Amino acid sequence: MVSIRIFRMGRLRRRMIRSDATSDELWAALPALSGGDLGLLLDHPHVDEKHVLKLLERQDLPGEFLAGVTKTRWIRSPRVQFYLVNNPRTPLPQAMNFVKFLFWRDLNFVTMNFRLATEVRHMAESVLFQRLPALAVGEKVLLARIAGGQILKALRLEKEARVTAALLENPRLVEEDALFIINQSRTPGPVLEVIARDPKWSTRKEVRVALLRNGSTPISAVIPFITQLNAQDLKSLLHDPKVPAAVRRMIQARLGGER
Repeated sequence: MVSIRIFRMGRLRRRMIRSDATSDELWAALPALSGGDLGLLLDHPHVDEKHVLKLLERQDLPGEFLAGVTKTRWIRSPRVQFYLVNNPRTPLPQAMNFVKFLFWRDLNFVTMNFRLATEVRHMAESVLFQRLPALAVGEKVLLARIAGGQILKALRLEKEARVTAALLENPRLVEEDALFIINQSRTPGPVLEVIARDPKWSTRKEVRVALLRNGSTPISAVIPFITQLNAQDLKSLLHDPKVPAAVRRMIQARLGGER
C-alpha cells in the first residue's frame, strides 16, 4: 500500500510543475510536459524565453496549445513568433497571421521549410518579395547566398555587382539562372564582369558564349575565352550579329592565326 502511494506521488511530481521549480528543473521537464502542464509553464515565475523556444521546437504539441501561445505575453517576442510559424502543428490561421511580422532572414527560412503548409511558405515568399526593394545592399548580399525559389529568381535582376557575386555562391543557382542574368539587355557591365571572372561559372562553355555575345561585357574580361573555345564555336560567333565588332575582330585574328 505504501509503495503504491509513493509511486503515484512520484508520478504526480513528474507530471506537475511545482511553483518553486528552478529554471534548470523547468528545462529538464520540457521534453515530457503535456496537458495542463504546458499552460502552467508559460505562467511560471522562473520561466524565460529560452524555455518557451525550446518547448516550441517539439513536433508533438497540440494545436490548441500552440494557438493559445499567441494570446500570451510571449507572443510579443519575434523569436517566439518565428518558432510558432515554423511549427507544422501551429493552426494555419495563427501561422499565417504572424508570417508578416518575421524578419527577412526568418521569412527566407520559412519559404524553404517544407514541413510547413504550402500556404504558409507561399505567404512568406510573398512578404519577402514585397520587402526586397527596401532591403539594404548588405542584406541583399546575405540573402543572395541563401535564397531559393522565386526570391532567387527576383535577385537575378539586381544591378549591384556585389549581390550577383553572392548569388553565384548560392548552391541553388543553376546555369539557366546565370544565362538569364547575362542575356538581359539591361544587365550592367560590372555584373557581367563578375560572372566572367567567377572561377566556377566562367568555365562553362554556354556562359562564355553568352558573355561574348553581350555588348556590355567588358572586353578585358572575355579575351581569355577566345583562346579557350574551339574553332567551331569561334566560327559560329564570328557570324553572329549580336557579337560586338571588337570581339569578332579578335575571333577573326585568332582563327587566322590558327590557319
